[in-house]
Amino acid sequence: MGPMGSGKSTLGTVLARRLGLQRLDADDLFVAQHGPIADYFSTRGEPAFRQAEEDVIGEVLSRAEPCVLSLGGGAVLSALTRDRLLLGSHVVYLTVDESAALERLDGGAGRPVLAGDPGRTWRRILAERHGLYREVSQWTVDTTGRKTTDLADQVIRLVHTAESASEDHRSVHP
Repeated sequence: MGPMGSGKSTLGTVLARRLGLQRLDADDLFVAQHGPIADYFSTRGEPAFRQAEEDVIGEVLSRAEPCVLSLGGGAVLSALTRDRLLLGSHVVYLTVDESAALERLDGGAGRPVLAGDPGRTWRRILAERHGLYREVSQWTVDTTGRKTTDLADQVIRLVHTAESASEDHRSVHP
């Protein structure tokens, strides 16, 4: 998870391939169930969108089989989604500096939420969500100027270390 342009979808694809897991994208799942996000958002409003997004994510997180799930940047606005993420998920907060994010987002083209002043809007949205990202993440990884393969290596090391520590902890303290 992280702000727009942090590399969630790109890194999610590489992680899933490397880990041999299914890769899911919350935005893609939303579109498959409800149609284009922008249309849903404009016709039904943000509260309805956030509720439907919460439901989509909840369906994935309730599955027994592990996967790599890329979340939309605003998914953390739901308290229920945050609670669900804290229950057994490995959550990585991807950070990125503003200029790199806007470059990845083509200056905000095709992102109505960034219309007008993309940089200022991006900073405002990040400021609103930063604490929520930190609340549910186990790790923070800066993607600025880094290769996706290197990022995937780092995340895999973090997850494997956490799983090893958890197994060691369980064996010592039954």
